[in-house]
Amino acid sequence: MTETAWIAQGLGFISMAVGWWANGRSCDRQLLRGNMLAASLTAIHLGLLGSVLGMTNQWVNAGRFAIAQRTRSWLMAGGFALLSLAQGLAFAQHWSEWCVVFAAMISSALVFRSQGTQLRAGLILCNLLNLTLSITLLSWSGIAYQVMTVLMLTRVLWQQRVQPAVPA
Repeated sequence: MTETAWIAQGLGFISMAVGWWANGRSCDRQLLRGNMLAASLTAIHLGLLGSVLGMTNQWVNAGRFAIAQRTRSWLMAGGFALLSLAQGLAFAQHWSEWCVVFAAMISSALVFRSQGTQLRAGLILCNLLNLTLSITLLSWSGIAYQVMTVLMLTRVLWQQRVQPAVPA
């Protein structure tokens, strides 16, 4: 394995750990910040592996999470959804890739317009849509990431249901 491949694999594992940490948080701010970092690391990982589409998709995700920390704008939600659709029209070649496009469009509305339980429930749907591509590609790391993320988001939802947050 080349040095670049080793670096790419290391970044892949780090990005998964950061993503799992973020999706296990009950604080929306930590969820968004952690996913921004995970998406950035994943973009570099995929770029080093030669996937331009994967890399650009993850940079869009990182931008979405970064900007969503600062605004609740419908305009930004719509803009990112249209950007995701444009990526799909330009690059998607299989129905499972369209599932990823739809997940990105849904995620755009979620991160800009929802919070708490609604945000996490929607992200579970997005991860299940993304899982279809991982299964289609037989990407074991992608499958592991999506399944663990769904479980972590579900755990946070369960904890919030059992022990509702005390208002500040």
